Amino acid sequence: MKRREALKLVTVSMSSLIGTIYYSGNQYMLGSTVKNYYDWILLYWMPYDNNLSRFGQPIIQMLSKGVKNDKILVVVQSDFSGSAQVSRSIISQGKVDTQYLETADSSSAEVLSEYLTWAQSKFQAKRWAIVFLGHGGTLMEISPDEHPTSPLISEIRWMNIQKINQVIFNFNQSVKGNLELLFFQNCNKGNIEVHHTFQNTAKYTLSSQLQLGVPNYYYEQLLSDLSDYPDIDGSQLAQKIMDYEPHNMYHSLTLTNNHYFRYFPEKVNVVIDSILQADIAPVKVFISSILGAEVNFPNNNTVVVYRNFGETFVDVATFLQKLTQLSGASPSACNDLLLFLNNFLIQRVQQHGELLDLKIRDKYKNLSGLGLFLPRNPQQLEKYLYLSVYSDLKLVELFEAVVFATKKN
Repeated sequence: MKRREALKLVTVSMSSLIGTIYYSGNQYMLGSTVKNYYDWILLYWMPYDNNLSRFGQPIIQMLSKGVKNDKILVVVQSDFSGSAQVSRSIISQGKVDTQYLETADSSSAEVLSEYLTWAQSKFQAKRWAIVFLGHGGTLMEISPDEHPTSPLISEIRWMNIQKINQVIFNFNQSVKGNLELLFFQNCNKGNIEVHHTFQNTAKYTLSSQLQLGVPNYYYEQLLSDLSDYPDIDGSQLAQKIMDYEPHNMYHSLTLTNNHYFRYFPEKVNVVIDSILQADIAPVKVFISSILGAEVNFPNNNTVVVYRNFGETFVDVATFLQKLTQLSGASPSACNDLLLFLNNFLIQRVQQHGELLDLKIRDKYKNLSGLGLFLPRNPQQLEKYLYLSVYSDLKLVELFEAVVFATKKN
């Protein structure tokens, strides 16, 4: 990228480690005290210092084509293979301004924090959205950077979702609770553990329970529509993303209304109690058959099981329904939970995606929209016991009774 006539102003971030270079002629230069006001600001985090690098610029181009008035702003903080610096592209109507940061690490929660603090200090908006791009790893991993210190040194670092939750929570507080939507545009993040983590951070969370395609193509149409009709909330924005995304870019997409997570523990715990108070012997056999399979467990009409990065996941709705049936517990509590999931917590599930091969697509046709991590042993669970989902829900008690006890017998 050719640099313009440069007047380089370097500012030190709160960590004293991150400097930002601003170019002359940029309306967002350091020292400006005037905050432009927008109807919507969308902040993208694009850690593409990996095999996704070639998709980065096409995505930025699609985003820039979509912004059609001066009340919509998009910012993309990106990292590409071979680059020694993270870049920041500020996309307004008919204009893209690019800045460079004195860091190569796009896996850092500290760098993310500086990005969000900078955005809040420079702009005001009626509504905000944050979108994470990149790969999905194990349960609480997203967006790997393969060269976090130098383009010449290979070292894969993942972002930890729990760490970025605190960063985004602080940002939401600073913008007076106007973070409408958090979109994990990463594979396999449509699970209870991730969505529960952000229940007090954003009003709505959008994700995919299984794989997502790349580069995705909703950008231009979404922003063009938003430019014409900006007076929508985070739920409506997410549903437009779902509507405008081509079917070959996803298998399913899930949108949760995070307000209802406050009622979720009571609904789930009643189901778990009913199972543990019934006959758990058939449940143990069933769990053992899932965890003992070499490949994905052969799903049927009552349960959905899948694996990702060596970890096993079950669809939370079909799983608890199956355990209720196997144990002989009264179905009333489980039915109440399913009603709650379908009508309140899960705002929308879009299930007609065509990303997966037609031969296996039918295998996952009964996804509820949210998965549940199923640990194979206490050690695998121990890595995640810091998550609030395990203090709020009686999942540890369930696993100890029907998963780990099976291993001892």
